[in-house]
Amino acid sequence: MALTKLKIESYSTPACTGGALGSLDAMFNPETYTRNFDVSYKTSTEANRNEPTLLFRGVDGSDLTLDLIVDGTGLVPIPGATTVDAYITNFKKLVYRYQGTQHRPNYLKITWANLTFIGVCKNINITYTLFNQDGSALRAKIKATFSKSVDYSTKAKEAQKSSPDLTHIRTVKAGDTLPLMTYRIYGDSAYYLQVAEANNLTSVADIKPGDQIYFPPIKK
Repeated sequence: MALTKLKIESYSTPACTGGALGSLDAMFNPETYTRNFDVSYKTSTEANRNEPTLLFRGVDGSDLTLDLIVDGTGLVPIPGATTVDAYITNFKKLVYRYQGTQHRPNYLKITWANLTFIGVCKNINITYTLFNQDGSALRAKIKATFSKSVDYSTKAKEAQKSSPDLTHIRTVKAGDTLPLMTYRIYGDSAYYLQVAEANNLTSVADIKPGDQIYFPPIKK
């Protein structure tokens, strides 16, 4: 079975579909790679609180960090280049450089075995570890971090699967109050007056078990 090399492809569109603008194979597959996942919260702002309450804001996405080695000592051919410096130039042009026709760097697809990652380059750190007598690089380590990016069309389809209606309708249960129900939906009870207005309630206390309350999309 032929060795599968990690491949980075560049695209002009965030979905990374159609023909790639360019591609680059890793010279050596990484021994490890790192995935980082972030979730964003904000701290509640009620007065005189004695403990923080974290309110969910959103999933911030994930990062992929790769450590790639480029070796020009002749052990194996350098993919798409004859020198370490040339490979690094190609790498930077593909993943990092500002593209005038797009007014931004490329969108990227990274594939290797079971890994498929679509996103953009966040940063690159290059460490040179071996040199020719003329000072040109013989070996270098590229540490690159990529941030996940999902195109709007895909994101809308995923949202539709998990929540077919961006609005919410809830049935009032015993013990429910409008601020409490509002907190459950939006993560912040401060929007209860807007919910009351949307439901034509004359008072926030004007709900009883069995009532159905409409919670509209609210711009936060």
